[in-house]
Amino acid sequence: MEHSEKQYWYWLSKVEEAGGAARRKLFAAFGSAREIFFAKETALLRAGITEKAVRALLSEQYRRGVFEEFHKLRERDIYFITKDEQAFPGRLRELEDGPDYLFYRGELPEDDVPSVAIIGARECSSYGRGVARLFAGELAGAGIQIISGMARGVDGQAQAAALSCGKSYAVLGCGVDICYPAENFSLYEELSAKGGILSEYPPGTAALPFHFPMRNRIISGLADGLVVVEARKKSGTLITVDYALEQGKDVFAVPGRIGEALSEGCNELLRQGASLVTGSADILEELMKHYPAGTNLKKLEKNKFLLEDAEKIVYAYLRLEPRHIEELLPDVGCPLPELMKILFSLEAKGAVYSPAGNYYARAVPV
Repeated sequence: MEHSEKQYWYWLSKVEEAGGAARRKLFAAFGSAREIFFAKETALLRAGITEKAVRALLSEQYRRGVFEEFHKLRERDIYFITKDEQAFPGRLRELEDGPDYLFYRGELPEDDVPSVAIIGARECSSYGRGVARLFAGELAGAGIQIISGMARGVDGQAQAAALSCGKSYAVLGCGVDICYPAENFSLYEELSAKGGILSEYPPGTAALPFHFPMRNRIISGLADGLVVVEARKKSGTLITVDYALEQGKDVFAVPGRIGEALSEGCNELLRQGASLVTGSADILEELMKHYPAGTNLKKLEKNKFLLEDAEKIVYAYLRLEPRHIEELLPDVGCPLPELMKILFSLEAKGAVYSPAGNYYARAVPV
């Protein structure tokens, strides 16, 4: 039975010992995935790849049942696309070290719609959580695609907020059939339904540490600009920044408090020339320099809450950083029982949330 070139590509995607550099040599020598599949050992060695890669390419481990497996991908709501296909993301096709193929669930980001990657610390502060949700919600509501890695912390918070009013796409360091981290399963399901989940790793591939630096180049590659919310001075977040700079993408950083470990990465980026960002409008303004005037985007919506006068006063004294109720009392000028009543009302409307007992912070208006 004759198989399509795409099916041979699927076989090649599973041969982890033959990575991007080896594939480039193989295609230079053979011209197609099909020819590589049928190549003999001596011819493969002449292509200049390692003996280990040659053994893997010839191994029954990767060949047995591979084409039947390919046909079953759709049954699992998994799609496979190569860079030779028109629907492959154009932003990634332009990258020098871009992926040769992708697996995905849901849909792929659109090439003609602006995209922003929002990334940051996994162990983010409540302030970082609020900023990530605020920026992502406002930008997604304006029609911007939000890209991130579905990690705990900033990534997951940004993507959850984006899906409330727009599109978001996650790039994983494992197979698209694996939810990592497991705690983000509800987000994983929502991304599959309302956006997309992408990976260059075949289904079943575990989330191994060395996969994440490689997946970071795809996160930055899919975006027109990269926003760093919180980051330690040495973190995986800054690997994504390096890729973004190499790819010529705009890099934005949210300034943080002096002396805070989670602020050191962002403040260092600002010293090195990253664009300081204090609101979604800063990002949108810079982003639109790369798009024609007629690009279909909505205005940023700052607040969707309908509040009573007393609620507006209390809301005005709240921040993204939680405040204790005792701190609020002198500012709002009302008795404690009345303040509690107002806070409960604001919480019921989704305008505020309580991360800990008697602490309150602004929720994101999405």
